Amino acid sequence: MKIIRDILKKDTNTEGAFKVTLACDLYKIDLHLGLGDVSLDDMIAFANTILEDFVSFETKAKTAIVNDFLQNYNEDWADEEKGYPELTEEAFKNNLEVTAIHFYAKDLIDVFYTENGMFGNHYLVAHSHDGKHFKDTSMFG
Repeated sequence: MKIIRDILKKDTNTEGAFKVTLACDLYKIDLHLGLGDVSLDDMIAFANTILEDFVSFETKAKTAIVNDFLQNYNEDWADEEKGYPELTEEAFKNNLEVTAIHFYAKDLIDVFYTENGMFGNHYLVAHSHDGKHFKDTSMFG
């Protein structure tokens, strides 16, 4: 996966932002580039650095989601009678699929996951504030 200027489209919902959908293995990932005080070329370079080592990057984001939500799922959401059994870490990971990555300003990244109904079809989001580590997560939807 690689972003080039020619494939970007202006995001009509966000001033000064661009978007593109890239194919990755069996699924597509929506990418959003919010420039803030960064040039488009610098944002493309930053995003491509992340995409060059996507497996490692995505593993870090998914690990943050697992660390913050697996116990919550097993304690508060699992319901054998409704078809939602308690899950191992591996089974939980297998329910996560990255759907979008938002790059903001210089080093801010949000990675969005669908969760296969574990939390009522909310999105789980891993947040990086330095472009390298994921210390915060959230759920919305």
